[in-house]
Amino acid sequence: MAAEIVVLPDPNYLDWQPWADVVAGYNPGLLGDVDPQDPWREFARRFCQAVPKSPQPDEFSDWREWASAVKLALGV
Repeated sequence: MAAEIVVLPDPNYLDWQPWADVVAGYNPGLLGDVDPQDPWREFARRFCQAVPKSPQPDEFSDWREWASAVKLALGV
């Protein structure tokens, strides 16, 4: 079962660590699936396992591009 995502902040206004902290902390469905201390690609891979509708991180050159694509794909 896919995790429900309720909060995805705009990545253009945060650095990686605060963005990952918010995503991991405010989406209870991700509890135990992602670690905001991981590098962005590892976090993103684990996020994609929990939320299969998310674009794969290997398609993007940086975390902001990936996070923006996820936000768009999930409509959050």
